[in-house]
Amino acid sequence: MTRPTLTLAALLLAGPAKAFTHTESMWLPDDFPLEYWVADNGAADSACEETVDQPGYCATMAQEAYAAWEAAPCAEIRSTYMGVCENTGFNSANDQNWITFNDVDADIEEAGTWAVTLTIPFGIAKVINDVQYYHADDSDIIFNDNVIFDSHEDIVEGDCNGGADILGVATHEVGHTLGMGHSCEEDEPCGDADLRGATMYWAAGTCDSTQADINVDDIQGITAIYGPYATFECSHALSDDLSIGVVPFELKCIVVSETIEEVDSAVWSFGDGGSSTEIDAKHTYTEPGNYTIQVDVHGNRDACGDDGWTYNFRKVGYVRACGMPEPEFLAEPLDGLQWRMLNRSDVSVYGCLQDIAWTVHEGSSADGKVIIGPLSSWEPLIDFPEAGTYTIVMNLGGYAGTSAAAVTVDVRATSLGGCDVAGPGIAGAGALAGLAALALRRRRS
Repeated sequence: MTRPTLTLAALLLAGPAKAFTHTESMWLPDDFPLEYWVADNGAADSACEETVDQPGYCATMAQEAYAAWEAAPCAEIRSTYMGVCENTGFNSANDQNWITFNDVDADIEEAGTWAVTLTIPFGIAKVINDVQYYHADDSDIIFNDNVIFDSHEDIVEGDCNGGADILGVATHEVGHTLGMGHSCEEDEPCGDADLRGATMYWAAGTCDSTQADINVDDIQGITAIYGPYATFECSHALSDDLSIGVVPFELKCIVVSETIEEVDSAVWSFGDGGSSTEIDAKHTYTEPGNYTIQVDVHGNRDACGDDGWTYNFRKVGYVRACGMPEPEFLAEPLDGLQWRMLNRSDVSVYGCLQDIAWTVHEGSSADGKVIIGPLSSWEPLIDFPEAGTYTIVMNLGGYAGTSAAAVTVDVRATSLGGCDVAGPGIAGAGALAGLAALALRRRRS
C-alpha cells in the first residue's frame, strides 16, 4: 500500500500541546459561522465528479468534512455552505474560502500529493500557551485532479477501485483551514496509535477511510484553539519542556487555563507512581529519573452538556530528577606505557551528567603532583611518561554537584597485565578543585 503525502503546510507549525500541532493561524469568534464555497462543482473534468460520477457529491463531501470538525465537543465551530463559485485561481486572496476539485492552474506538481491548503493570515488573533496565533483571513483548498478518488461509501463497503477517500482528504484539509497541523510529520518517529490514526496524520493509503473521522488527538487539537483547554506549569522549570531538581525535591504544579473559573477538578500523575487530586498539586521526587507528568482536568460549561468537559495534558520527560554523580571506572593496560580508561559511571538518568575531567598524579594518592590532565574524554587513552606508580582521578560533574573516583596503578614499560579495580570515591579538595566553580554556579541557578 502506498503512503502518498496528503498536504503541504502553508505556515510554520507550533509546538505540540499533546502531540497534535497547529499552523499558528486561527479564526476568531466573529468569523463564525465560517462561510465557504465549492468551485467548479459538477465540471466534467473535475477530479471529484469525474472519478466518483455522482452529481453534487463534491459539495456534499465538503459539507460533511466541516461537520466532522463541528462535532468536536465544546469546540464551538460553525460553518455555512454558500454554494458554487467560479474558480478564480488558487489562493487568490479574495476573502472567499473555497474548495476546488479541479486544479486548472496545475498548482500541485507532486504526484503523491492529494490536496493542498493555503491560509492567508491577517493580523494577530491571540496568544495560546505562549504561542502567537495569526488571524486567518482567507483559506483555499485544492485537490489534485491527477489523482483517482473513490467515494467514502464505496471504500467503507469494500468496493474500492484503488482510489483515495475523498471525504477523508476533505476532512484533513478542512482541519488545516481551521488551524490544525499534522499529528506527525513524514520524517518523525510516530509510535502512538492515536497519532497514526488521527485525521491530521501526514499521510494515508488508498482505499483507507479512517481519516474521515476525527479522533482523540484531533479533538484535543481543535479544542485547544476553539474550546476549553488546560495546561500546567511547575516549579523548578528551566523551560516549557523541562523542570529539573536534585532529589529529594518538592515540585509544585498548577493547572493553567484561560477559563480557569470553569475548572472544578484535576487528577495528576507524576510518573513515579505518585498522584494528586488537587488543582494546585505538590509532589516530592525521591529517586533520580526522567519522568512524564500528565493531568486530567474537568470543567463545566453549558455548551459542553451536563457532563462538562475533560482535557488530558501531558509533558513527556518533563521532570529531570538528579542525584549526585556516581563515578566509577576501570584502568586497563594496553601496551607498554599506554592504558585505557573504562568508564562505568551511572548514566541511567538522561541529562544529569554534564562534565568530566581526568587527572594523573604521581604516587599512590591524589595528593601527588599532577603530571597529565585535565582530560575531558569519556574514556581517554593515557600515555604514562615512564614506569612507576600513579593515581588516576576522574572528576564527574552534574546538576547535583561533583564527585570523584580514583584508581592507583603500577605502570611497567612491558606491562601486559590488567588492573581491574574501581577506586573509591574521594572527597579531597584537590581532586574536586577542577569542577568546584561549576558546581557552585549550578547551585545558584
